[in-house]
Amino acid sequence: MPKLEIKRTSELTRKEVSDRLIALGEALASGSEVELGSGGDSITIDVADQVRWELEIEVEGDQIELEIEISWRDGPSGNQEVEEASAESETEVPAKPARRGRPRKAAAK
Repeated sequence: MPKLEIKRTSELTRKEVSDRLIALGEALASGSEVELGSGGDSITIDVADQVRWELEIEVEGDQIELEIEISWRDGPSGNQEVEEASAESETEVPAKPARRGRPRKAAAK
């Protein structure tokens, strides 16, 4: 299958981002088919039952970046591979109390 990559960047309000994330979460919870759209274009994808979840937070000066990556393989054998890889590499980071304002880097000890 040929490679397909769609990338869109836009400036949104926090509420608009929240609405998009909620819509994605509801689509994932209700079934395997998810429709994603941006700028009038849309694509429908089938999401496996088991997926790999990756969260990355990067703070550099006054720039803060939050990346959420969800990946999976098509087909029945792909689901088991993702589940095994996820079980082997998952690391839980203890939750910290929520705080307002900009996150700060912890000083090395």
